[in-house]
Amino acid sequence: MKKVLALVLAAAMAVAMTACSVGSGTASKAESTAASTAGSTATTTAESGTSSLKGQNVRVVIGSTSTSGDSYMIADLVTRYLSQEMGFNGKVDAIGNASALDEIANAKGDGKTVMMFHDMTYLSVLFGSVDAKYALENMTVGPRIGQNPGGCFGAAAESGFENLKQITDYLKENPDKTLSFNIESGATSHLCFAAYYLWAKDTYGEDVAGQIKAIVGGTTAEKLQRLWDRNADVIYGDTSAFAQYTEDGVENQLKMTMFDSCGKVNGVDIVSMADDGITFGGKPFDFAKDFAMYFPKDMDASVLAEYEAAMQRVCENADFQKDMAALYYNTLSADEVAVESSKEFIYAKREMCQELIDQCPSLDELT
Repeated sequence: MKKVLALVLAAAMAVAMTACSVGSGTASKAESTAASTAGSTATTTAESGTSSLKGQNVRVVIGSTSTSGDSYMIADLVTRYLSQEMGFNGKVDAIGNASALDEIANAKGDGKTVMMFHDMTYLSVLFGSVDAKYALENMTVGPRIGQNPGGCFGAAAESGFENLKQITDYLKENPDKTLSFNIESGATSHLCFAAYYLWAKDTYGEDVAGQIKAIVGGTTAEKLQRLWDRNADVIYGDTSAFAQYTEDGVENQLKMTMFDSCGKVNGVDIVSMADDGITFGGKPFDFAKDFAMYFPKDMDASVLAEYEAAMQRVCENADFQKDMAALYYNTLSADEVAVESSKEFIYAKREMCQELIDQCPSLDELT
């Protein structure tokens, strides 16, 4: 099964990375407005920060090539505040997942090269799209930097669908019907879809689960177009991309509902998968994108400690919290940011993802 998934992912990896962007490389109206003001109180080059990196140039690589999606925006925001705290000159470089992993594998452990990225860092290894040499064991997991819980499902408003449980009830009541879900292979949507499918199978039985079909691939813009053309029943994207089409006044063909986010989205009226009763392994299922810093395996421990302390101060900064909230991202506590806590969290999440991958049928079987 892993081999099939790997082949699917190899063809769709570029699309999966696009999940980090809103639309086809274009930020949504709300997100771009927030991004233009976020970080206004932090400067890229700091004068007051103190650390062993003071006055040095620091390159922050991300696993996306987009400069308008969540990966770039959170990395840019965090880099601005870290620059202020530590006194270095930070710049974000959007080079893509494989290139970012390679940079970290070959960089010096002096803290001048940092990778900031989400769960794709290890998912790309689990799905076999990059070599096993890029596993977490061959790098240093640094502080977590924030969460984007905004990934969610969406459907045409005229369908009347408002949550995944309702959709599954519909399938149970209409055994001759199927519903298609447009997702990306190997991305957050893949894992959330897999969790939903397994929950439906366990709760409603194999026959109902067999009515759930996958359409693989597409940018957010392409998935929206499929929904509008009624070539997909449900799509996966981000609340920041979908929200504008849920508002009053949107024409019927475009109007949609959004539901079952992968985490609690502060400031947005949406039910989460956990609140909807979706479970995996007997526990409520949450899968917000968790962003963290990653360093070379031989990272200097004293410099890592400086990053940890600085990130803890950043997370307690009211201005940073405000900037994160403007983007609907979650700020973490100082305890959650701590390196040991971060490592434990990331490794546990990877283990859960592996269990999901092992249990779910291949996408070939679900299309």
